[in-house]
Amino acid sequence: MTWNRIEELGLGLLGLSPAALYSLTFEELGNAVRGKRQSEEIRERSDWERTRWQTALLLNVHTKKGAKITPKDLAVFPWEKAAHKNKPQLDGRRMLQSLVKNRK
Repeated sequence: MTWNRIEELGLGLLGLSPAALYSLTFEELGNAVRGKRQSEEIRERSDWERTRWQTALLLNVHTKKGAKITPKDLAVFPWEKAAHKNKPQLDGRRMLQSLVKNRK
């Protein structure tokens, strides 16, 4: 990484003053950049989810009575798919109860 790139990240992306940038260690700068990018990703996800929710509301005005469009009917985002895969299907207590029930 060049000094120009470091200054672009510190002064541009993070909005630090030159004195604040030069007082940081490389690890602190890296942590600050990762934190900023995570913050931007969270904001972007929120914007996409809000847009999907608003679209579902607008479409529901035009659907037949009794029919309902949920936001996830319109789109499931990649971060929701990953969260669903990592989510445990049963907690420990319910797993034991299902095992006992199946033994009977």
